[in-house]
Amino acid sequence: MKLNGCPLRRINQRYLVATTTKVDVSGVKVPDNINDEYFRRVKAEKQKRTKKDGDIFEAKKEEYKPSEQRKTDQAAVDKQVLAALAKHPEAAMLKNYLKHIFSLSKGQYPHKLVF
Repeated sequence: MKLNGCPLRRINQRYLVATTTKVDVSGVKVPDNINDEYFRRVKAEKQKRTKKDGDIFEAKKEEYKPSEQRKTDQAAVDKQVLAALAKHPEAAMLKNYLKHIFSLSKGQYPHKLVF
């Protein structure tokens, strides 16, 4: 989260790009409460509307706000991942690499790129 703004979440491997750069994350301890249930979506309760409530367009949707538990878990994992990145021989370059937005141009193929 601190480097590229991506929160702690599951990501399908289809959306990842493999690189040859390796970071030793064996020392990162993930909290025990992070499991399948942790990543499930929380559905908002539907509210029944009456004519007294007014126009349906006046009602605002409630935005998602992470809980305090998620914030503390994110901070704990971030701290450990940044410590693992600091141990890498090219730590400064690696942090800049992770901050950049990655995209492919026409004619570029991810399996032919070398990082």
